[in-house]
Amino acid sequence: MTDLSDHYGTADAVARVREHLEDSQLERLAALDQFHVGGAAATRRLAERCGFTKGAAILDVGSGLGGPARLLATEFGGDVTGIDLTPEFGVIAQALSAHVGCRDVTRFCAADALDLPFADGTFDVVWTEHVAMNIGARDVLYRELGRVVRTGGRMALYDVVAGPAREPLTYPVPWAREAGQSHLVDADALRWIVAAAGWDEISVTDESAAALEWLETARPPGGGGPSLRDVMGPDFPEMIANLRANFAAGRLGAVQAVFEKPS
Repeated sequence: MTDLSDHYGTADAVARVREHLEDSQLERLAALDQFHVGGAAATRRLAERCGFTKGAAILDVGSGLGGPARLLATEFGGDVTGIDLTPEFGVIAQALSAHVGCRDVTRFCAADALDLPFADGTFDVVWTEHVAMNIGARDVLYRELGRVVRTGGRMALYDVVAGPAREPLTYPVPWAREAGQSHLVDADALRWIVAAAGWDEISVTDESAAALEWLETARPPGGGGPSLRDVMGPDFPEMIANLRANFAAGRLGAVQAVFEKPS
């Protein structure tokens, strides 16, 4: 099985992004740092559903290149700490935050989502987009996220899930080059696992149709600048084509959900 660090990040990816960074336009960064289906619009929808207040301390788990963290900070007033298993992603995220002037309200480090380096009750919100597909021990994940959130705090998640068509995925996809890297569950199983980990459900929204529409119609911004191909490698277009085909065939779905930590 290919290691996830090989799948997601290499030192030369950092160099490739930095080559383009100074010349890139800010609107171009969404082609790089919103590493999930639906892009920035999907992040905004989840933030509105979560409903946190300005100044909320947010932990972005699996923060990738930091696009959602910067959006939550600049558009919704959050103070965001991002963690990712891939150290190179944190380096790129820091560089991009410095580039767009929000270094004071976003910070990034390498950490394991199953063993977070934070005290109990540190955050108001835990946030995760397109992360759990790589994690087999979801029960451990959601208990650990509950540990670092204060009582009454919220968890906002946006996940790709197994769809109604029970047949194997076509690989590679953005989170996995082979089946051994992918740990999908369907939407009902996701809700059950999160509830069993001690969370109260606030809302669950099926995003499958919106995800497929985005995959079929979205085009990257024009002009120069870094893109996800710089990070993921030359087979990234094949990953996206397979992702679109898997959604269209019903092998994949997508959900956004908000949960609360009860007293």
